[in-house]
Amino acid sequence: MSTSQAYDDYNATDETADTPAPPPLETHAAAPARSSAEQRFKTALACLGTAYALSWAELGLSLALGFPGDVASHPVAASIVSRVLVGLLYLCVASRLQWARWVTVALGFASVGLVAPTLAMQWHVFPSAAVLSGAMLACRLAASLYLLSPMPSRKAG
Repeated sequence: MSTSQAYDDYNATDETADTPAPPPLETHAAAPARSSAEQRFKTALACLGTAYALSWAELGLSLALGFPGDVASHPVAASIVSRVLVGLLYLCVASRLQWARWVTVALGFASVGLVAPTLAMQWHVFPSAAVLSGAMLACRLAASLYLLSPMPSRKAG
């Protein structure tokens, strides 16, 4: 007699157990799909957060390096405001708003397509900023790819 047969016999003769029947298999199959979608979403948010932090580090490096020519002609305020607006967009993505998700995907692919070709020139001028920009682009690309997959719905609050 195998162990599983002995266990089945034990359960069949146990009259004191008033345990309900296990739920149908469909609910067990839906749980991993939900958790994998949730995991993809959390990974996308981690990539977006990393890219956001790296963008602030890149701004700090450019401020530390200094601007050529007249300082008044450089758009420091616009650089700060754009990063704040992108941060608000990422908060909307974290709130699972679909429009924010698709805007983030489009901006991620556009930034990779437009900035990646300039990394070689940036490497010659300021290698540390090129490394930061490359890491930021990799995070944005990964987040965009994760956000393309089906996401979990918003939680009722």
